[in-house]
Amino acid sequence: MVMEAPLSRPGSSKAAARAAAKAAPSSTTPALTEIPWTRVDLDLYEVAREGYIVGYVEVVGAVFVALGGPRYDRAVEVSQHLTFHAAVDALVCRVF
Repeated sequence: MVMEAPLSRPGSSKAAARAAAKAAPSSTTPALTEIPWTRVDLDLYEVAREGYIVGYVEVVGAVFVALGGPRYDRAVEVSQHLTFHAAVDALVCRVF
């Protein structure tokens, strides 16, 4: 069984603003966020924070491996997770 993360590209702030306006038309709008990952290959995702690449998530069977570093060929394994979003959070919240 091969697990795969959802297809997507980095979100724009305009699209996030439109989605937030549709979801909650109140006077206080929630904080806008961009999707921090981009699909690079069938089982490889690039994770960025503030415009800089912080690592990669590689899908290995039923496990998502978080690799830290700006270059894939030199990235080091940080952790392994059972969910894609936990692996992304491990890289985005990582302190350098």
